[in-house]
Amino acid sequence: MYPFTMQAFLKKHGPGPAFHGIKVSWKRIGRVISIDFSVTKRSSTEWVTDQSFEADWNKNWGLWNKDVVEAFLQLRNDPDDLRAPYLEVQLSPLGQPFALLIVEPRKVFHPPSSDLVFTSSVVLDQKVWTSHLEVTLPSEVRGEHLFGGFFSCLLEGNREYYALNPNTEDRPDFHRPELFFHLDNQ
Repeated sequence: MYPFTMQAFLKKHGPGPAFHGIKVSWKRIGRVISIDFSVTKRSSTEWVTDQSFEADWNKNWGLWNKDVVEAFLQLRNDPDDLRAPYLEVQLSPLGQPFALLIVEPRKVFHPPSSDLVFTSSVVLDQKVWTSHLEVTLPSEVRGEHLFGGFFSCLLEGNREYYALNPNTEDRPDFHRPELFFHLDNQ
């Protein structure tokens, strides 16, 4: 079933032109997920970052208010089980990480257990930002089939949202397990 690498391009949520091109590739080996994002800007505006965020993923609440790439990773024993907990990880252009375990979207969430291993690296220039994330899923995320999504929130004048599978409503909503892809099969 795995460890081959899969890739896709994220789609902009909502109408109007996209100011970024975002490619993601991923590979799963057991509980370890390797993810590579490449974000390319059409303009030469600066990346929106905040130096005050730290290298500790546990201390960066609100990181999503700046430029970030994100992965939501969920293991399911039954492919139709939309209620399994999932891990949300984020990374800024400065390499600042964030992680959260989502038990019930928008209602029950907390920092993942201490057995989460989340490493990353970033290469950044004026128009291209590449990120590599390596995530060993924490013990709270259990199951056989990998589901999830890849996302990005970027500020280019107005805030733009990108997703592997955007929701159809006017307001972007990444916390929709029914829109997650079976990442082992993509």
